[in-house]
Amino acid sequence: MKTANLDLLNTGLIILSFFLAYWLPFELFLFSYAVLGPLHYLTEINWIRDKNYFVASKFWIYIVVISAVLISLPPLVRLVVTEEYARSEIVLLITNVLPVYFNACLFISIVGAIGFTIFKNKTYQYITLAVGCVLALLFHQLSVYHLLVGIFLPTVIHVYIFTILFMWYGNLKSKSRIGIFNVILMFLAPIFIIFLTVRPFDYILGYDTKSIYEDNMLYILNAKISQAIGLTDGTKFSFEGKLFIKIQIFIAFAYTYHYLNWFSKTSVIGWHKRLTQKRSLTILTMWIASVALYFYNYKIGFTLLLFLSFVHVFMEFPLNILSIKGIGKSIFNSNKT
Repeated sequence: MKTANLDLLNTGLIILSFFLAYWLPFELFLFSYAVLGPLHYLTEINWIRDKNYFVASKFWIYIVVISAVLISLPPLVRLVVTEEYARSEIVLLITNVLPVYFNACLFISIVGAIGFTIFKNKTYQYITLAVGCVLALLFHQLSVYHLLVGIFLPTVIHVYIFTILFMWYGNLKSKSRIGIFNVILMFLAPIFIIFLTVRPFDYILGYDTKSIYEDNMLYILNAKISQAIGLTDGTKFSFEGKLFIKIQIFIAFAYTYHYLNWFSKTSVIGWHKRLTQKRSLTILTMWIASVALYFYNYKIGFTLLLFLSFVHVFMEFPLNILSIKGIGKSIFNSNKT
C-alpha cells in the first residue's frame, strides 16, 4: 500500500475510533481489549522477537519475562486460590504485600530499555540498569511515581503517547502531509472530547457491562485520570458522571486506535512477513482461545492474559526509546539548519 493511501486509511481509522468511542465508550473498550488486544500482543511479540527486541543485549528478554511474571502473578493467585487458603501468609504476601513494590518492575524496565538501546557497551548497560534500581527505591515514597509508572505507563502512555510518537517517528522518513495531519489529529483528540456534549441518559449501561468493570476494577484508570487532571481525588467514580463518560471516551478511543494503527501498518513495518505458516496457525489458535476466554468469563480472560499484555508492553519499550531518540535527533538537526 502506498504511503498516501496508508495515511488516508489511518485518518479514517482515527475518525472511526473516535466516533465509536463517543457512541459506546464503555462497551467499545471491553470489545477492543478482549478481541483486538490479544491479536495485537501476539503479532507484535512475534515481530519484535524477530527484530532481536531492538536491543544490543539478550539479557533484556529476561528482564521482560521476570517483570511480567511478577506483575501478573498476584491477580492470578487471587483468581485460583480458594477462600480456605486466601488468608494464608504466603498468599497474602503475594497478593497484598509484594504488589506495592511491583511498579519498580515497570520503572526499572523502561530505564533498562534506555540503557540497552542507547549503549552497546555492556558495562554502561548494567550501570544504567543499576541506576534504575536505585531510583526506583528513592521514588517509591512518591505518590506521583506510582501514578505515572504504575497506572499510566502501561495504559494511556503506552496506547496514546507512545502511539503518537511511533506515528511521528514513522513520518520522519515519509514526510507525508497527511501523516503529519494524523499526528496533529491524535494530539487534538482529547481537546475535542472536552468540548463534546454528553448526556448521561444516552450512556446507560447493562448489568453485565457494569459488572465486568467492577469485577476487574477497570474503572480505576478512569478515576486516576480524573485525579491527574485535578478534577477529583482519584477515589471517586460514577458510570453516569459526565466527566467520567468523557474520560472513558478518551480511553476507548486511545486503545481502539492503538490496535487498529498496528494492524494497518503491515505494509510499512512488514510484521506480517515474519509470520510463517506454523507461527500463523499458533497465533490464530491462541487468539481464538483468548477471545473465547473473555467471552466465557471476562475476569478469567483478563487475568490469564495479563502476562501476555505486560510482556508486549515491556518488549515495546526499546522501540519507544528509539522513536523518542529519532524524533529528538530530527528536532535537533532542524534547529541547527
